[in-house]
Amino acid sequence: MSEAKIYQFTTPYIDRKVAEGIFRELLQTKEAYRVFNIYGDIGTGKSRFVSHIINKYLNDKKSKFLYVKLDFENRVLHSQKSAILAMAKELQNRYNFNFSTLWKAYAILWHKRYQKSPLIYANDLPYIEEIKKLFKIDKKGHPIIEIVKGFFKDSIKKELEALKSLDTKEIENRLHKFFINDLKELVKQKGFKDAIIIFENYHLLEEVNASTPCMRDLWVRDMIALANKDAAFIITTRDKLNWQQCNIVWKSALKSYQMKPFVRREATLFLNSIDNMALKEGIIISSGTLPFWLSIGKYGINTVKTPTVKKDLIDNFIASQKEEVVKLLHILIHTRFFNIDMLNKIKHKFELNLNSSDINNLLSFDFIKKNGNRYILDELFKEEFLKIQTENQIKEATTFIFGYFENLLHSLDKEIIMATPSIVDEVIEEAWYYLRKINHNIIDHLEWLNYYVDRFFMYAAWEPFIDRYLQIAPTIEKLNDTEHLITLYNNLAGLYESIGEYELSKEYYKRVVSLNRPKKLIA
Repeated sequence: MSEAKIYQFTTPYIDRKVAEGIFRELLQTKEAYRVFNIYGDIGTGKSRFVSHIINKYLNDKKSKFLYVKLDFENRVLHSQKSAILAMAKELQNRYNFNFSTLWKAYAILWHKRYQKSPLIYANDLPYIEEIKKLFKIDKKGHPIIEIVKGFFKDSIKKELEALKSLDTKEIENRLHKFFINDLKELVKQKGFKDAIIIFENYHLLEEVNASTPCMRDLWVRDMIALANKDAAFIITTRDKLNWQQCNIVWKSALKSYQMKPFVRREATLFLNSIDNMALKEGIIISSGTLPFWLSIGKYGINTVKTPTVKKDLIDNFIASQKEEVVKLLHILIHTRFFNIDMLNKIKHKFELNLNSSDINNLLSFDFIKKNGNRYILDELFKEEFLKIQTENQIKEATTFIFGYFENLLHSLDKEIIMATPSIVDEVIEEAWYYLRKINHNIIDHLEWLNYYVDRFFMYAAWEPFIDRYLQIAPTIEKLNDTEHLITLYNNLAGLYESIGEYELSKEYYKRVVSLNRPKKLIA
């Protein structure tokens, strides 16, 4: 299979014939490694095209295609384990199917990670309901896991048994294999023609710490290889996927299509609701026919200024909005996501006179995407709004958002965590992100982590802290600050011990002992 040529979509908004033709071709081609990479600059309509495909081909109850979508705007899903389990849970709920081998593998991981810990708060942990029934209690009252005879294929049974001899990280790195095994069974049992896995904003995985760039998403490529002909993947990115640098096989396996601006005819059709020909022409010229800018141009049609450059489109948009809405947007552009609760807190804090109609109008804007109960602003809109902000506005907004998430951290109790087990990871991720934006003192970062490790250790929220300690470890090591290094290594040792990574735990305990050892006197 040769590298696919770059297509120009007719548009993700109006005439989708070319784009849909490519998508149908993908579904009809039962070849190995079906990866459909949609790439293009911010504002070219990648997410809207994906939404259209889902709504037209996949959301219908009579659809012959199974699908699941993962949006990496949610940073918690950057973890391989979190991503795999989230997809399984969504598919399980939608199609009433039990991912039995995956949950068995996860149960083994869970058991190895917590069996020797005195802190087992099972009901506080994600996906506990899926694994409860996989445990049996021995005569001494200890939980054990058995691989049920006759329930799994012999090959899968052997692989599950083999997990018991592996470290927890090794088990975690194999979860995608069991996910694909169950996915194939789901397709077969329910009589689906094909399975479609969609990864949006895949470029955000670049944030993941890894020894090499290729290691960041190795699990995705492995999953595609395991799926072979049984699943097709749609991946949206800013730039064309460059996986051939990791393995030359991807040079011919990837099919890449670039989202480009509208042609003039399409831009004119998109603005067909505007009667003022001079204004319409000004929007087309100043927008460069990019869907994002055309959309922004439509919001400012009640202004008298005919745009000549992109900045005019933003100026017209601002002039067409209530002052309070503009103030709200000046804060929201610093969020990675927001929800209704945050909106209400912003209204109260900054005394914004906004009613429910104002909020509903705001949330209907094309540059705001809804993902579950979250709302996400378009990156291009954020970039443009940031250009007109003062330093004080930036500081005020980021400080408020950090405070919002830290207040959430303080509000988390056992009841909330039991109801939403993943909330600790999510809130720590956001609070940590904004802490590092408003405070650049690495020791303050360490002490912040130490405080919340003590607060949430009882809820088995260990992995999020390990990742963040490792992020700051190189900088603290360069400072050669013995006292803080001892604290860092001691906490890492304890956290690794808590998740069953005993070799790594020993390594960090050795470092603590070495630092505590008296230095030899020089004669």
